[in-house]
Amino acid sequence: MRTAVALVGAVAVFAAGVAVGSSGRGLTGPLGPGGDGPAVALPERLDLAGALTGFDACDDYLDHVRERALEQVTPYGLFGGGGWFGATRLAAELDGEEMAATDQAGAADAVPAAPTSGITPDDVSGTNVQEQGVDEPDRVKTDGQTLYAMVGDRLRIVDISGDTPEELAEVGLHEGGWGAELLLSGDRLLVTSAQGGFIPFAGERISGDVVPGSGSTTTLTVIDVADPASPEVVERLILDGATLSSRMVDGVARVVIRTEPAINLPWEHPDAGGLRAERASLAANEALIRRSEAEDWLPYFVHETADGDRQEGTLVACERVAQPEEFSGLGLLSVLTVDVEAGALRPGPGTVAILAGGDTVYASPDRLYVATQRWRETWRPGGSVGWSTAEPADDIEPRFPPPDEREPDVTTELHAFAIDTPRATDYLGSGAVDGTLLSQWALSEHDGVLRVASTVGDPWSAASSESSVTTFELRGGALVELGRVDGLGPTETIHAVRFLGEVGYVVTFRQTDPLYTVDLSDPTAPEVVGELKIPGFSAYLHPVGEGRLIGVGQDASEEGVTEGVQVSLFDVSDPADPRRTDTVTVPRSESPVQWDHRAFLHWPATGLTVVPVTRYFWGEPGEERPVGPGSGALALVPDGDTLRAAADHAPDALVLNHADAPGPGATEAEIARSFDGAYAGAIVRSLVTGDRLITVSERGVVVHDLATLTDRGTLGF
Repeated sequence: MRTAVALVGAVAVFAAGVAVGSSGRGLTGPLGPGGDGPAVALPERLDLAGALTGFDACDDYLDHVRERALEQVTPYGLFGGGGWFGATRLAAELDGEEMAATDQAGAADAVPAAPTSGITPDDVSGTNVQEQGVDEPDRVKTDGQTLYAMVGDRLRIVDISGDTPEELAEVGLHEGGWGAELLLSGDRLLVTSAQGGFIPFAGERISGDVVPGSGSTTTLTVIDVADPASPEVVERLILDGATLSSRMVDGVARVVIRTEPAINLPWEHPDAGGLRAERASLAANEALIRRSEAEDWLPYFVHETADGDRQEGTLVACERVAQPEEFSGLGLLSVLTVDVEAGALRPGPGTVAILAGGDTVYASPDRLYVATQRWRETWRPGGSVGWSTAEPADDIEPRFPPPDEREPDVTTELHAFAIDTPRATDYLGSGAVDGTLLSQWALSEHDGVLRVASTVGDPWSAASSESSVTTFELRGGALVELGRVDGLGPTETIHAVRFLGEVGYVVTFRQTDPLYTVDLSDPTAPEVVGELKIPGFSAYLHPVGEGRLIGVGQDASEEGVTEGVQVSLFDVSDPADPRRTDTVTVPRSESPVQWDHRAFLHWPATGLTVVPVTRYFWGEPGEERPVGPGSGALALVPDGDTLRAAADHAPDALVLNHADAPGPGATEAEIARSFDGAYAGAIVRSLVTGDRLITVSERGVVVHDLATLTDRGTLGF
């Protein structure tokens, strides 16, 4: 049975804010239209970089943003609240202060998330997450009986309880949405998606006076799936800004939203070339800033329920906006707390926003971290940026200033929040580390200690870079550095990080792949204890048993030119002597695992590892093999020191195909069409439920026998 459901109804977000447990000035006032609530205390003053303080009133907030905006504004308006654009003027007027642009955060020891609906970890794999007990959003979710998959802007609901998958329902999301991801708790789905411009709602477009401005907006939708064949949209919240990411612990999600500055202001652009046009446009933008009101700088929201109840207004009152002591831009970073199972999405009185940017989110079961990169222009003689853009000679050992003498081009600020209270998100403290972070994997919390892997140096030239691992501890409202080890991968940048217990694994790359093992048992004195240099690099690392790691990345030539997917098995039982014991390579290919860990599956019960691969050419022209692209997956089992193929498949074969390459003698038109087929048939997720392996692509869902990998049933989209 298949039921088409139009997206009517609405979403609302219960946005419990970033409260601070310290004594001090209370932030009070309504949230949006109506809504008095308890005061949210912020400290009177914290004398440390990145610490947060509040505003006494809207006038104070407006004075602050106007003053800072006038320092940053360009003939084209504001860009990212102090990011790359307009940086020269800002750097000069702030006397070389660092500027905020973006942020990243990471995660820690990965094991499959605990699934919901009474399914045990032995029954269903769930999303491949980084921290046990912390679920992450994904385009595919399951409770072991029903599969929920985002395909384009459609939510497909599929019964996977038997050998033949059956589509139960299809929910059409709003037109123009993209990047939708899901969180599942009990009988409720939280769908987060992004849009540009105005959003159609209940079959109509919201008028311009409801959601002012254009640009990026986020929609949060709650869908009741108690009856998967008849899903019901319960609520919707539409708000200004882009979702960085979200995390869910015990059914409560924290959604981190970044809103660009003054998106409601109609910025002028030069109407001609030349200095006079730019000067006139700049003057008009400066006048616009001076005329602006507080609400022009705050994100707007529209919340509706299925019965038509509507609430709209500014997401946060200006008295509830906090600022770091050191200027971090005029964009707003908001943490929304959503009780997914209860569907409590109405904006609450405790919402607090931070005047800062953000790019990546990491959460342990008790803490949420958001990192913000702050850029500084450091022009060198000859116009180069950073330390140097020249490649070092092979026979010259690169030299770096001692850590206490550096002036890094990028500093990453770290903001910590407590999430151990179901309906509150409390600010705990801030700190900073030199350099940039690779991704969410660059951070990990263990026994109350935050570990951070960062690369310091010229971000445009790996020739002048090296990496570090730094440890932090929360003390008195600050993330205080405990220890640091420097000198990892001179002239290289980090390509993969994994923290497992008291050991960290860091992969750097330029021509070869050094895998470093870092002893973190004493957080005050982290130490590199082992190093392995091999061709190519790993972009994702995953534990597959005691003392074993699998790395997924790219093989490379001696010159550092990548050549195709490489799956490596590492023996790390002796941290001082890491060894690569086996590899499987697929020439001229790539894998989504290289940039998205959720595409990776390891099933400990059988040892099965599934790595999706898209191979662009299966053979050289003229060979007696198909020529053209193909998509599939490697199915491997770590066995001692080797990687053996699952179910007697050849080790280098792509199995579990959703798209086939054209046969020998195919025409150019057939080969061209195969590119589209390879894209649509690319396996995006794989999961285990019972004795079945499920693979999902844009083409459909395939059920495979877990032991033999033979197909049991297929559903086409």
